[in-house]
Amino acid sequence: MMPEVNQRGNTVERSFRDTERYQFDFKLCTSKKGWKQFDTSQDAWYFGVWVHPGKREIVTYAEGDITVVKCPTEESYHAELKSMAEFYGPPPPAFTTVDYPTGKITKYYDTRPV
Repeated sequence: MMPEVNQRGNTVERSFRDTERYQFDFKLCTSKKGWKQFDTSQDAWYFGVWVHPGKREIVTYAEGDITVVKCPTEESYHAELKSMAEFYGPPPPAFTTVDYPTGKITKYYDTRPV
């Protein structure tokens, strides 16, 4: 499939791979390779988003569909992140604790990549 250019001037490449998101988490888009997870409320075994700030790339895996966005400039990269934050909404809690015996709930959040 031919790459396209989105409204923010970034190149979008689309493909398909019959796998699950864990191939990206543990092999393709690892933190050792410079990737960071972009947490969304939709994250599941069939969906995930990863960001590589150094390469200015974003990978989205959704039920086998893979989208790679390549940003040529810092400005277009930050415009892409802003668009993603608007689309996906606020990040979900990374984890939640419940205090015993008060029942107080505390939610903890990871910072999204910049």
